[in-house]
Amino acid sequence: MTDQTAETPPTVKLAPGDIVAIETPSGTRHLQVTHARAPYPDVIRAIHPGDGTDPDTIAAGKTAFAAMVELSRSLAENPETTSVIGRADIPEGCRDYPTFRVPIRNKAGDIVYWWTWDGEGLSVAPPATDADMPLREIVPMETLRARLSEL
Repeated sequence: MTDQTAETPPTVKLAPGDIVAIETPSGTRHLQVTHARAPYPDVIRAIHPGDGTDPDTIAAGKTAFAAMVELSRSLAENPETTSVIGRADIPEGCRDYPTFRVPIRNKAGDIVYWWTWDGEGLSVAPPATDADMPLREIVPMETLRARLSEL
């Protein structure tokens, strides 16, 4: 009898500028890695679908949303539905680390106020926190796929 151990897929190292294609029920959607800062997950910008298929044209597309996502595992385990297709310059307006909002909840689970996080530190948000600001959460791959499918 031989000792068989499950092989762990190799980790895919992503870098800012990488363009990733993800298959969704609505077709192929693209995102771009904008920041890779350990120990945090990659920060991505989802890109509205356009006519181009080359990385530079895709990267020039409008940002739909930003999120924190663990992409390396999906790339390693699901190469048939998730793949790096190239690298392109990050648009000027997407180069700064995005500010995320963090809800602070009471014991009942109600949001009592918000903090913002800029990748470096937390600060109390103004009372009217911008709802367009992404939540500081790690978005699961299936949730990301569903959101991309809606674009």
